[in-house]
Amino acid sequence: MKKILTVRGEQAASILAILKQVATDDDRFPLHEIHLETFQALADHLFQTTFDPDAPAVPISRAGEVVGDDHELALEVMNMAGILPFVEEAHEQDRIDAVGRLAEALGFDHKFAKRLHQLSHEAVSALAICLYRPLSLEVGAPLWLGGVKLAESMVHVDGDQKVLARYQGFRDIAPDTFGGTLLAYYDDNDFPLPGTPGAFFSNSLTTHDMHHVLAGYPTSPLGETCVVAFDSGMMDLDMGKALIGYIAQFQIGLQFDKGLRSWKNQFKPDAVLRAFERGGSSRVNYLTLDFDFDPYLERPLADVRREFGIDPNGALIASHEDKWCGQVGVVGQRSSPDLVERKKSLLERLLTGKNTKD
Repeated sequence: MKKILTVRGEQAASILAILKQVATDDDRFPLHEIHLETFQALADHLFQTTFDPDAPAVPISRAGEVVGDDHELALEVMNMAGILPFVEEAHEQDRIDAVGRLAEALGFDHKFAKRLHQLSHEAVSALAICLYRPLSLEVGAPLWLGGVKLAESMVHVDGDQKVLARYQGFRDIAPDTFGGTLLAYYDDNDFPLPGTPGAFFSNSLTTHDMHHVLAGYPTSPLGETCVVAFDSGMMDLDMGKALIGYIAQFQIGLQFDKGLRSWKNQFKPDAVLRAFERGGSSRVNYLTLDFDFDPYLERPLADVRREFGIDPNGALIASHEDKWCGQVGVVGQRSSPDLVERKKSLLERLLTGKNTKD
């Protein structure tokens, strides 16, 4: 479990108060409604307390005293602070500077705030490099294999008849099994099954798709953010920078992941921070490159979740009536005033037709 999920009492209240100073840039700006929602969710799901916006201020300079010598906790506080500049567009740079002051108070160097400034200008290479190992666990394979699989997909040599037959066989088992639910996931999203030639995302993100199903989150922008939050809470490595990036991409339209379209106004603090809590309280960490999901695929999904310690409460897909594409519609066919239209990158053009995810 992440250290920040164990903080209680006076220390929790003080951390919330310090984070409020980051969000307001030391009381220069009022708390926006989305910030209030974020703080209420932090209080509910991380600290098991209430947030009082009128509580006495705790200066950012006292952060080292409040957090102590716990480097892991300090890093997790920094990750939560890093969310705050990207939940509304106003005063973004000022809030990033406040995150920088928090980093200094906690004994970190300037790199954290520098990466946030780079993210705010959609220059994310340094951030991506620091996320290489955790994102490899998220997708279930070293990231360099993605380029190989894309090349194979372009000429349709990425298929695997045994894998495809395995997934087709799930149509003969109960729909409430892990494998049966995966079928519904692919069908609802209009994705080809893993093993299908030319299906880049189905073949390269099969493990990530399993994460969606286990945690109970659709492929909507909110669902994708929740999966990252859930896995960030579970993972031994630091994936908090990815969570910041996905919130920025889906809340204010910055592009962190060029394989996904950018949106606005998709961040729901209660759902996302509940996902972090659920991931942190699970008993089995399946975010390892050698984790074998195969023995679980024909078992009832509820039983697998119970064994893994995944709380069903908080999942966005709560019944068979809920669609795995989410309320924004089927991937590749989504139309919304909240979609950010931009010129497609070379990668996006290459991925056209490769069951590209939104």
